[in-house]
Amino acid sequence: MIKIEIERSQVDNLLKKYGSRLKNLEPPLRGFGNYLLTETEKQFINEKDPDGNRWTELTPSTLAEKRRLGYPDDILTRTGEMRRSISAIATAKTLTVVVRSPYAIYHQEGTDKMPQRKILGMNEKRRDKLIKLIRVYYRDWE
Repeated sequence: MIKIEIERSQVDNLLKKYGSRLKNLEPPLRGFGNYLLTETEKQFINEKDPDGNRWTELTPSTLAEKRRLGYPDDILTRTGEMRRSISAIATAKTLTVVVRSPYAIYHQEGTDKMPQRKILGMNEKRRDKLIKLIRVYYRDWE
């Protein structure tokens, strides 16, 4: 299982600006979790990591084995179980995005025999989206 967690400390500057009135960030964090799930689905379709880099192509032997067994040629897709195991859980203070497949960690980090093909990750674009969602939520309070 792999997971990334977004905590309030990652948006401290925004929270300092808005003060302690934002005690429950669950609504914007839930929205951000849905955004991350959509972005992760696009990654599987486009075979790219969170930063837009293409996943390493499958080796000819892996591709031949997948075809022999009747699986699709898609990278990181055999049965679709790993793709379907991704979920996002928001609370008042945190967002946790989890891939519950036992194989995900090997793809996320890579191994001696397998290249890294990141599934989860944060970057500036995603951080900016989170901040925008929090700002919209705050404006709705005013």
